[in-house]
Amino acid sequence: MVGALFLLALGFCLQANEDMEQALFSQGPAPAKGENGKWGFRSPDGTWAVEPKFMEVKPFQHDMAAAREGKTWGYIDKAGNWKIPPRFSWAGEFAENLAPASEGDRLTGKFGYIDPQGRWAIEAEYAWARPFREGLGCVKDGAKWGFVDAKGKLVIEPDFDQVESFSGGLAAVQKSAPPGEKETWTYIKPDGSSPFEKKFAWAGSFSEGLARIQVADRITGKYGYINPKGELVIAPGFDEAADFHQGRAQVRVGNEIRFIDAKGKPVE
Repeated sequence: MVGALFLLALGFCLQANEDMEQALFSQGPAPAKGENGKWGFRSPDGTWAVEPKFMEVKPFQHDMAAAREGKTWGYIDKAGNWKIPPRFSWAGEFAENLAPASEGDRLTGKFGYIDPQGRWAIEAEYAWARPFREGLGCVKDGAKWGFVDAKGKLVIEPDFDQVESFSGGLAAVQKSAPPGEKETWTYIKPDGSSPFEKKFAWAGSFSEGLARIQVADRITGKYGYINPKGELVIAPGFDEAADFHQGRAQVRVGNEIRFIDAKGKPVE
């Protein structure tokens, strides 16, 4: 069973080699682990752009990458120099000129957002925070998730148990329901309203106008794809499914892994 799961994960991680390499180096040098057990960044030709000297790193975004030295995180440039000296207990990737971060205790510290100079743009007052997407950031207040804008204003109240970031103008959100109700995921717009009433057992982010969903049951339910109107474009018939990229998505039915187009038809 473990071997089968490993092969499945490997198949979905690799997809097409060309797509993988393009994505890997799209923002600059890619994270890589050296023989000394530490992390640095490699160039496409395999040479070290940044020597492996960090305990942990994250990919480059907006010419900066989060890196951990000892117990604290900071941000480096593509030459490996500190742009924001390490002082954070946790640091996320920059998106839309903001990055989620925490200076407090690793388990109990509060999260906010910093700007590219390392200054707090949105004060650290949340239990967790995720990178901005389409002008909004996901924040967790207590046990519930909501969304803030770039000025730190809470524009969608924390009312959800789980959320995905906005993509294509919509965000997948989940709210607890009465026992036995298995379809608890739906979508919201930036003003918090729902574009349609349909709910799903699980819902993902939109990519190229389509989003993965599961119906009936989160554990055994099949995957399909919907459009922004909530209409099923590709019927749920897959045991696993990935987001669309360059007009195709990788799916699995039983032991067979293949690519499909935006109409659900197999492609090479």
